[in-house]
Amino acid sequence: MNERAYTLRRDVDVPMRDGVNLCTDIWLPEGDGPFPVLLQRMPYDKSSSFMAQHIIGLEIVRALDAGFAVVVQDTRGRYASEGVFIPFAYEADDGRDTIAWLLEQDFCDGGVFMYGASYIGATQLLAASVAPKGLRAIAPQLTASDYYESWTYRGGALQLGFVLLWIIESLAPPDLDRRGSAEASRELLAELGKDPWSMMDRLPLRRPDLQALAPYVRDWLDHPARDEFWDAIDPSRAYGRMDVAALHIGGWNDIFLEGTLRNFERLGAEAATDDARRRQYLVVGPWSHGNVSAWQGDGWHGYGAEADLTAMHLEFFSALAEGREPNLPKARIFFTGPDTWHDLPSWPPPATTPTSWTLDAGGRLTRDGTGDPATLTYRSDPANPVPTAGGATFLPGLLVARNSGPRDQSEIEARQDVLVLTSAPLESDLTIAGEVRLHLEAASSAEDCDWTARLTEVDADGRSTGLVDGIVRARYRHGGDPAPLQPGRRESYMLPLGSLAHVVPAGHRLRLQIASSNHPRFDRNPQTMVEPVDATPDDFVVAEQTVFVGDGGTRLLIPVAPNLTTGRRL
Repeated sequence: MNERAYTLRRDVDVPMRDGVNLCTDIWLPEGDGPFPVLLQRMPYDKSSSFMAQHIIGLEIVRALDAGFAVVVQDTRGRYASEGVFIPFAYEADDGRDTIAWLLEQDFCDGGVFMYGASYIGATQLLAASVAPKGLRAIAPQLTASDYYESWTYRGGALQLGFVLLWIIESLAPPDLDRRGSAEASRELLAELGKDPWSMMDRLPLRRPDLQALAPYVRDWLDHPARDEFWDAIDPSRAYGRMDVAALHIGGWNDIFLEGTLRNFERLGAEAATDDARRRQYLVVGPWSHGNVSAWQGDGWHGYGAEADLTAMHLEFFSALAEGREPNLPKARIFFTGPDTWHDLPSWPPPATTPTSWTLDAGGRLTRDGTGDPATLTYRSDPANPVPTAGGATFLPGLLVARNSGPRDQSEIEARQDVLVLTSAPLESDLTIAGEVRLHLEAASSAEDCDWTARLTEVDADGRSTGLVDGIVRARYRHGGDPAPLQPGRRESYMLPLGSLAHVVPAGHRLRLQIASSNHPRFDRNPQTMVEPVDATPDDFVVAEQTVFVGDGGTRLLIPVAPNLTTGRRL
C-alpha cells in the first residue's frame, strides 16, 4: 500500500496591511515543494470539514494528492481571525494581502488559485478586482456578480427570505459570542432558529432587534436602490482589471444564477488579457443554493446530475499550473426535462433565437400570436400576499432548501389574485436556453406595487410545475430614485424571469402566472410610497391591477434553441 504523508499547519496568523491577523490553516502535500496553492477564504469556520469541503465541492485530500498546497482562511472578524466582520467591505484588500503573503512563503511556487462557493465566491471576485500579483485563476461557485442585485435585492424588492436566513443561520451565531451581545439577542436567535418564518412575518422589518443580530443590515436597508454604497463593493465594475482564468459553477435553481452567468459572459468579453478572456469556463447543473444533489424541488434528476466537482476543479487548476489548456468544454450545461449534460461552445447555445408569445383575454398564451387589445384584472392585497412556491429561493435555509426549485403550482394558480395564461399543447419539443423575459404592459390603482411573473410547464395530467420567476418593484421602474405611479396610468416594464436550459416535450403546455407578490422570498410592498421595510398593516392599500394583453400588449419572450443532440452522463 502506498501511503502519503501530509502536513497541516493549523491556525497560522497572516498579517493584513492594518495589522489585523487572519487565522489560516495550511495543508502541504508530500514532497519538498514548492507547490501551486489553492486558497479558500471563508466566513463559515475553516475548522468545519462540512463547510470547508462538502458544501464547497472540493476535497482537500484529493487536491493534496494532485500536488497542490491548500490554504483555508477565516475571513476578517470571523471565528479565529481578528478584526470586525462587515460583509464584503474588506475582502478585496484582505484577499490581496493574503496572496502577497503566500508568495513570500517557501512552499508557494508563485501561483495562487482561489475557489469556493457563495460568499467564498465573493472573496474571489473581490480579490480579483484589485488584480493581485500571483492570482492565476478563480473558481467562483453558486455566487453573484454584485451584492445589490440578486444578493440583497432583486428588481428593487428585498430578498427577504435569503437575507434573514443568512443572518439567522450563518452570520449572527458566531458574532453574538464575539461581541458579547445581550441576552435578549441570544434568546431571539434561539427563537428564530426554531421558527425563522416568524421574523419574515414581523412588521415593520426594520427593527432594532434585527440590527442587534447583524449591525451591518442597517446599511443594506438604508440603501434600497443601487447607489454609491453598492458600487463600492461591486466587483462587476472591475471586470476589465481582472487578469484571471475562471471556472464558473452555477445551478439553475440557485438564487445567484444570473450572477454566475453574467460573470462568465462579461469576463469572457472584458477581462484584462486575451488569455484571461479565452479561459473562461461554465458549468451549470440543476442545483440550488447549497444543494448540488439530484433532488431539487418536487423531483429527482437522476444520478447523473451529481457531478464530480472536485475532478472539474482539479483538471482546471492542474492544467493552468502545468501551462496547458484545461480539458473542459467552454460550457457544460445540464438540460432539465431530458436530464442530460451537454458540452457547448458557448452559452446560450449557437443559433438560439428569441420567440414572442402573446397573451389574450381568453387566458391563452400563443406563439407569435395576435389578438384584439384587451385587459385582465385582479386585486392585490399586501395583507394576503401570494406565498412563495419554489423557484430560485433559499427557503427555509441552506441545509433544508425544501421550498426551492421546481414545485407544484396548483395552490398558487387557484388564487383570485394570480392571472393564469396557458398555451395549447406543443406540437414538438421546445428547447428553452437562456433568459426568459416578460414585456409587461400594466397599470395599478396604487402609488406603488410589485409585479411578479412565473413561467411553468403543464404536463399531460394538468400538473403545473414552476420553471423560472421574477419580480420588479414599480417605484424603481426608471432606476435610481423612487418615483410613484400615477394611478390608472399604463406603464411598460421589462421583467427578467431568469435563465434556464430546459426541454418542454411535445404534448405539454406552457403557462404564465402574473401577480403582485411572492412572500416571503421577497418583502411585501404596502402599495404606498412608505418604505416597505418600515411599513405596518396600517400602511397597506389594496390595489386594482390591470394587465394589457392582445396586439401591442404584454409579451413573453422565450429564447429557443435547436433540438438537442443526445446528451451524456458525467
